[in-house]
Amino acid sequence: MPTQVIIVDDDPIVGALSLELVKDAGFTVMLVSDSLKAVDTIKKEKPSLVVLDILMPGIDGLTLLHKLKSDPETEKIHAIVVSGKSFEAEKNRARQFGAEDFIEKPYDVDAFPQKIAAILKTEGHEPKKIARPPSAPPPEVKPEIKMTVWGCRSTSSAMSPMVTRYGKHTSCVSVELANGLIVFDAGSGLILLGNELQKTGKRKELWIFLTHFHPDHVEGLAGFPCARDASYTLNIAGAREPDKPLEELVAAALEPGFGGDAPPCKIELYELIEQTYEILPGVRMSAFYANHPGATLGFSLAAEDRKISYVPDSELYGEFATALQDYDEKLGGLVRGCDVLFHDGRYTDEDYRANRNSGHSSFLAAVDFAGRNDVKQLVLVHHDDRYSDETLDKMGKAAEARVAEKGYKLKVVLGREGLRLSA
Repeated sequence: MPTQVIIVDDDPIVGALSLELVKDAGFTVMLVSDSLKAVDTIKKEKPSLVVLDILMPGIDGLTLLHKLKSDPETEKIHAIVVSGKSFEAEKNRARQFGAEDFIEKPYDVDAFPQKIAAILKTEGHEPKKIARPPSAPPPEVKPEIKMTVWGCRSTSSAMSPMVTRYGKHTSCVSVELANGLIVFDAGSGLILLGNELQKTGKRKELWIFLTHFHPDHVEGLAGFPCARDASYTLNIAGAREPDKPLEELVAAALEPGFGGDAPPCKIELYELIEQTYEILPGVRMSAFYANHPGATLGFSLAAEDRKISYVPDSELYGEFATALQDYDEKLGGLVRGCDVLFHDGRYTDEDYRANRNSGHSSFLAAVDFAGRNDVKQLVLVHHDDRYSDETLDKMGKAAEARVAEKGYKLKVVLGREGLRLSA
């Protein structure tokens, strides 16, 4: 009997549960845990319905949905999205791309097979290539790794006149290695970095890794001084949106500064999925999906026997997690034991309760997460732009008190413009 339902979900617990519920409802069903094999399997089996998770290694569920609905061979297959990443942005995109329903995890085990049956009844049933720079042996010398915070606010400096010791520029952190300069995000802090680079004349080639394309993470590209200098090479890496390639997203971010003209610098684009890449000799970058609206990545950089992780937009569930929400556990496995973790600590606990499911974390949840996962140093970033120095000072002291109270072997600091670190 042909397969009526294909479930694409990498979570072994939820995937197995969905499989059994659909099977018990009397339908033929198949579970695909590897999203990279999903399209070929769906084309081969020709099911009536596909059930897609969103946060999966390889291809996220919304990109997979867009691929299926854009292909004449699979466009008529019914689709529903079942995910714990249930922001309104995800729900709207799922509907926009052709999903007939969005079911939030954890779901009602009685209602789930009924929804499957209702859809099947209508059918008569009761990367752009992914570039990998060449590898080479690691360097013999293992010098100090230097990091600088150029911006760590949640909204552009132009949005508030408030003078603050923590700075008003948005997300940008540089990591200086012996054989390269890595830049995480291109918020308005990128302009400060560009001014410094042009002043010193060092580092004519940069790797810029973009977590996503919300304005506070790319607004610095349009005013980046190095983009106006033909002597620079910018390697820009990030994830595509389900309906927009990386080239289009980067072009839109550059547009305000160049009016549609190409910048004189050399730009190489690298479209990323959840995978590990060797970007320079002995330097490996792991990209993974973060719990934040849109196609948002986090990064872990491994170099010189050290690990630096950067996840500035990431909602940890912490005490609010249910048995079927495993984001905290997955992220823990990716960043565990790292030397430095830059993580979202946008809200106080009180403000987090008022802003749950917006894609950001409370700073104390980030401290607990880092402490549980043996992180050596936590840098809290993406501060809410409304917070004054006094509020941020109190958050810093409360973070240190939490470390002492819980006995974590962790150093914690609040990010600020111009903060320099080493590992």
